[in-house]
Amino acid sequence: MAEQISRRAALGSALAAAGALAAPAIAQTRERVARVWGEPGPYVGVFTNGLNEWAQRYAPGLRFEAEQIAWDQVYVKLTTDLAARRPPALISVESPIAYQLAAEGLLEPVEDVNRAIRAAERLVDGFRIDDFGTWKGTQYAVPLHHQGCLFIAQSDVLEEAGLSDPANWTWQDLLNAARAIQQKRPGMAGFTMALGRNLCGDYHIGQFIWQAGGLTWDPARNFETVFNSPATIEAYEFIKELYAYMPRSAVEFSFLQVVDQHVTGRTAMSLYWGRTMGRAADEARPIYEKMEYYLNPAHPRTGARWSWTDINGWVLPRRDNPFLREAKEALAHVMNSTEWMARYSASLFPNVGPVFKDQAAAPALQQHPIYQAKKRSVDVIFTGFVPHACNSGFELRKGISPLAGIAHGRNVWSQVAQRMLLNNESARAAVEWGHRQFEDIRRENRRLLG
Repeated sequence: MAEQISRRAALGSALAAAGALAAPAIAQTRERVARVWGEPGPYVGVFTNGLNEWAQRYAPGLRFEAEQIAWDQVYVKLTTDLAARRPPALISVESPIAYQLAAEGLLEPVEDVNRAIRAAERLVDGFRIDDFGTWKGTQYAVPLHHQGCLFIAQSDVLEEAGLSDPANWTWQDLLNAARAIQQKRPGMAGFTMALGRNLCGDYHIGQFIWQAGGLTWDPARNFETVFNSPATIEAYEFIKELYAYMPRSAVEFSFLQVVDQHVTGRTAMSLYWGRTMGRAADEARPIYEKMEYYLNPAHPRTGARWSWTDINGWVLPRRDNPFLREAKEALAHVMNSTEWMARYSASLFPNVGPVFKDQAAAPALQQHPIYQAKKRSVDVIFTGFVPHACNSGFELRKGISPLAGIAHGRNVWSQVAQRMLLNNESARAAVEWGHRQFEDIRRENRRLLG
């Protein structure tokens, strides 16, 4: 491949220098299938093609096969497959679940792979290897991609309503804008986010909590549950104010409903990842042409603009995994290739953020039509938001928690919003209910905290 950092000879020397990965697997006489789990989307298929390039050259008889699985289903499916002694060879997973799996002792360390691909030197500014899945000083994840949840607005609608530049907005500006748009354009929602009992609801709500300065568990106090803080209550009260300018059905929305709302012109502003722009480019050119991405509006007191970020990496189940050697070498082969990594990001542009500097600078991304047309917004999506990146496993970037994946399995954050908006509970009462749920999770899983 033209832009590969190193071909086989260089790859071999890199692994030898690392002193960790063994020689290529011996060719097999019958086909073996190594399963590769990834979240829904074309990118896991692209990466798997790269793994199979390595297999065809150096491990005849081995085939990597992609399987798409939502990340909140990984733990249940993995434990089921481990019990059956047939785990996947590789899993592409977001960091909260990587932390949980690592704390459970289910993952293979990957320092050898990270050394072989020079991950620490190549990472885009603002990320560390530890962000992707390190637990108690051991690296269990190989960096793969990032996706930040950002503020999206239609410039023509904002201009028609006489609104200022969203780059400088606070929460109050957002609320005022949503109100002004709904008054100016009856029938159009001023703002849209997910408030259903699902992962997207958890993610959207979480970043408001962090912007206000709230936490779920405090890593400085052995992950004591601190959800019922004034900051958290303030965040939910603000969401309730915003809800007046959202679609009534937002209480049922998940990922795709938010995207659909925006690309069909039923909302002027929303929270989402890069996929909204890609969908609009494919399906709604007039909306795409006026669409812009921004950092999230700042909290007026803290100034914070935190963004719920998919910090995604490859992890390898350790127990009963017959493909550890091959999977590590194939990973190094693909990830040492700028061309393969650029193909991976370009497969769902601009949703799959590049993790390596050489990948981000590759012509396949820099010359992509969306990048050429929307450079300012894509720069925000790919690099501009990174100083504001965190997630439920790494709240306010204060410490890594193994509890978040479990809480997402119960959708506690979004359940709190449902109790407030559907059951008419006060924000304080709903948050107190959530606090008890989070405390139960901490008590039931105290073993993970050490």
